Amino acid sequence: MDSPAVAATPPAQVGKYGPLVHIARFDGAPEELSWQLPVNGELYRLLPGPDRPDYSLMLLRRPLHFYPTEGVDGFDMERVDPEQRIPDRKGRPMVRVHALVVCARFVGQQLQPGMADLPVHIAYVIDNSLARDERIDFAKVEFAGAGFLSEGHVERRPSASQRPGPEGSPETNGREVDAGPGADVAREASTILRRGIEERRGKPVDQLSATFSLGEGHRVTGLTGNADGEAPEPTAETFARLNEVFARFGDHKATADVRAVRIRVGQGLDEIELDRG
Repeated sequence: MDSPAVAATPPAQVGKYGPLVHIARFDGAPEELSWQLPVNGELYRLLPGPDRPDYSLMLLRRPLHFYPTEGVDGFDMERVDPEQRIPDRKGRPMVRVHALVVCARFVGQQLQPGMADLPVHIAYVIDNSLARDERIDFAKVEFAGAGFLSEGHVERRPSASQRPGPEGSPETNGREVDAGPGADVAREASTILRRGIEERRGKPVDQLSATFSLGEGHRVTGLTGNADGEAPEPTAETFARLNEVFARFGDHKATADVRAVRIRVGQGLDEIELDRG
């Protein structure tokens, strides 16, 4: 992501992990992606590949959801982490992704500060361990299509609850998958908690309800609930990861006063409730 030393080039807008970027439109991508525009994220790191050195891992501000390709030569759902498999409102399988891999489409172009509508190839990351790899592993991604990448973040369109949505728009059990920055944090926290409980127990958790009490800096001060009939007790390391996620409440005025989070999780995220102080 190093840019040429040109005086007129503005400094990159940088987030927690790297330069802020967004995809405002797609070209030759599945229809369900257009329902989720714009796509905001951060460029996390470069991943060299066998054909080029400049694949970039883009961490998403909020997850994307796509329908796997059906058919004999279609998409193998076994490649996807079970936590990333969710149904839409009709029960059809979808895949939730938290990161993309992007690269410039044309020779001589590259991702750099100040870019606007740069044509890029886009792939879903279906195995999050890719973030720890030194090189790109194509078995951990799935080609999505093409789009146009720009620097910075942009506001989202009105949510599906504010406008009519397509018949197959990505919802879980009749509720929106995307419900704003607070729900995005709660989704990530629910995944972290669930995995922490599974790691401690050594077996999957099918049903989880939990209430997080939050103190100063949105750190977890209490946890109650039920995980398949037992107390939701994760590994000790889980709480450090939860504190990092909940700290994002402080980044938004609308969520800065959140003092408790209630979640209910089945195969996908079913319910979110935020209590404010």
